[in-house]
Formats: sequence, C-alpha cells, structure tokens
Amino acid sequence: MAAAQLVSHKGIVESVYGEEVTVSIIASSACASCTGKAMCSMSEQKEKKILVCAHNMPFSVGEEVKVIMRLSQGMSAVALAYVFPLCLFMIILLTLFACKVSEVGVALVSVCSMVLYYSLLYVFRDKLKKKYVFEIEKI
Repeated sequence: MAAAQLVSHKGIVESVYGEEVTVSIIASSACASCTGKAMCSMSEQKEKKILVCAHNMPFSVGEEVKVIMRLSQGMSAVALAYVFPLCLFMIILLTLFACKVSEVGVALVSVCSMVLYYSLLYVFRDKLKKKYVFEIEKI
C-alpha cells in the first residue's frame, strides 16, 4: 500500500493485555512545532490513548511503535463525526424555519436530532470499531 494512503503516528506502548495493546500518542495541532508557540496561546498538544489489536506480535510496555490507519478510514470517520451531523442539522434547521416553526421549537428539534444522531453512533460503536481498524508496527 502506498505511504500516501496511510496516516501514522509514533506512540509508546502503555499496556499489553492479550492481543490488545494500548498505545499513547501525542496529537498536536499544526502550529505545535512553530518556533513562536511560546508567545502564542494557539498551540495545543493532547495525549490520546488508542487500543490496537497486535495480531500475535510481541510488544512490551514502554516500547516505541507506529500506529497506522488508512487515510480513507480517517476521512470516513470525519464524515460520520462532523460532516453528516452538520448537514442533518442544517437541513432540519432550514426546513423548520421554512415551515414557520417558532425559534424555540426549531432549536429544540435541532438539538434533539443531534442527540439522537450521536446516540445512534454510540449504539453502533461495536460495528464501527470493526470498520475503523488501527495497525501497529515496531519502530
């Protein structure tokens, strides 16, 4: 597979339990590597933990690894998390305004639709875990 089709992050193995490996990665904003970040409050770094199936490869706690995901999976995840709910929200909002529903009613229905959407994502999280798979490599 071409390297341009993959997204990878370096991380450190935090725990190993059977075939499941918990990897800690540092996700940083685009400006985190900027030399002027000390004078700017925009730079941001956040530690994230990712659960990865090791497929019978031996890993030890503290080992440096690379976590990999296909770019298409990442784009699909962004669409599910942000693009679809935004489109749904706007369609409901504009439709209800066109139907002369009160602003309070529009707000309640729009917010409830978002709660329902994200609740459905939560209900189907096990199916989504199977679709969005991370791979792990030793460095």
